[in-house]
Amino acid sequence: MSKFQSKDPDFERKIRNRLSGQHFMHLMGFDLTNIKAGEVTGEMDLAQKHLQQYGFVHGGVTATILDITMGFAAYSLMPLGKGVVTANISVDYLNPGSGDKIIAIGEVEKPGSKMVFCTGKVYTEKDGVLTLIASARSVMAVIDAAIDL
Repeated sequence: MSKFQSKDPDFERKIRNRLSGQHFMHLMGFDLTNIKAGEVTGEMDLAQKHLQQYGFVHGGVTATILDITMGFAAYSLMPLGKGVVTANISVDYLNPGSGDKIIAIGEVEKPGSKMVFCTGKVYTEKDGVLTLIASARSVMAVIDAAIDL
């Protein structure tokens, strides 16, 4: 059970509709697999296109999926007519990422009417073993969003 309650009872459907506009996310092969009020999880199978020159997950891939999951976690708590954009993100790369799959979890730490503070974690999975490869903090700025899908 989530520690937050959304101000919009239809938040999950609206997030799923907004995913159609996340072209870079789809290009990477990343998909949201669990959406709760204040918490979003996504995952993808790792492929060569996700790796840097040493064979580890590229830092840009890691930062992108953290941004996506933390952003949608924040958006899940927005009332009608409001959205969020990333105002700040800080990523700590803890271990080299290698494995078959990558999993990102974004959570709201503190919601607000102007800013939403979030945290995120990224794991790789190989043979059923999870390895934490990155953690992050972000601030999402609340904006007026005339279009609510």
